[in-house]
Amino acid sequence: MKTFFLKFSSFAIVFLLLITAISTPSCKKDKTCHGKVTVVDTAGIPVAIATVLLAAPSVNGQVTYTGTTDGSGVVSFEVKLPAIFDVKATQVAKYPGMTGVGVIRLDEPGKSAEVTVTLKY
Repeated sequence: MKTFFLKFSSFAIVFLLLITAISTPSCKKDKTCHGKVTVVDTAGIPVAIATVLLAAPSVNGQVTYTGTTDGSGVVSFEVKLPAIFDVKATQVAKYPGMTGVGVIRLDEPGKSAEVTVTLKY
């Protein structure tokens, strides 16, 4: 009877540890880098409907992401491959010939980074 109780107790403990390990959400790390680009004009006013391009060199060529700013001049990116991206923003309808450039570091999975880009001639 003693050995049955010891075996059953051991099995129950191992089973509970396994269930705990499987159900613990802290093991699921965010592997995505989160970036936010704000586009403004030379007066510091947010620029809506600006096209923002992120570009970084890669062993397989160039990695690019494209987005469009909302009414507050902001566009967000979720990047699966960490890198340091060159940022280029344009808004040809209201600001023809103007371009904004910058750099954003999206090289730490689970982290966020922000950059503000100013459109200039």
